[in-house]
Amino acid sequence: MVRVRAIAAGTAVLAAVGLLAGCTAGTTPGRASPISEQQRTTIRTAIVDGLWAQVAAEYPEAIRPRVTVASTVPDHNWAPVIVRCLKSAGIVAYVVKGVPIYGSAGQSQLEVAVRYYSCEASHPSESQVAAYFTPALSTALYDYYLRVVRPCLLTAGAPSPASPDRSAAASLAGLAGWNPYQVIWTSNMPRRTQSYLESRCPPTPVWLDLGP
Repeated sequence: MVRVRAIAAGTAVLAAVGLLAGCTAGTTPGRASPISEQQRTTIRTAIVDGLWAQVAAEYPEAIRPRVTVASTVPDHNWAPVIVRCLKSAGIVAYVVKGVPIYGSAGQSQLEVAVRYYSCEASHPSESQVAAYFTPALSTALYDYYLRVVRPCLLTAGAPSPASPDRSAAASLAGLAGWNPYQVIWTSNMPRRTQSYLESRCPPTPVWLDLGP
């Protein structure tokens, strides 16, 4: 993990816990979900089928397991989630420079490949999902960052960088990597504080989840 200088806001966040009591960033009251069930199903199918195609190309004899798609994971947290999933199956795994590295602990290469598929398909990253967004969905995610997540973080006394121009929302690539959490995630703010913020100011909206 890349570490930068300590940010004093970590202390301010803990001191401002009470301010977060009314800050719920999971949904925006009174607004319908911007993604339809058909779009959600289409994206989910495209992701899991694409991941399995990679396994099947190398191991035609592999039997595809059933997977249940869990919550969409912010890119920053994705590698640790995948590593935990792999370790739960007894596979050697760890994170190196934000990338999951893994290998056999007695399993065959086919078994490892199938398990990795199960972990990745069950825990899609935000960028995997967003790759299938229409311009309208990209704008909806930008608005969630701007109108829900960033105000929640600032109210808590946490650092959150200003957003790029709204015109950049036409595509996620146009946001140049901007995320309300980017300063927090690249700092040495205590993990306990980060976890608390993520629970009170969810980095991804509920509608981004692909689960049935």
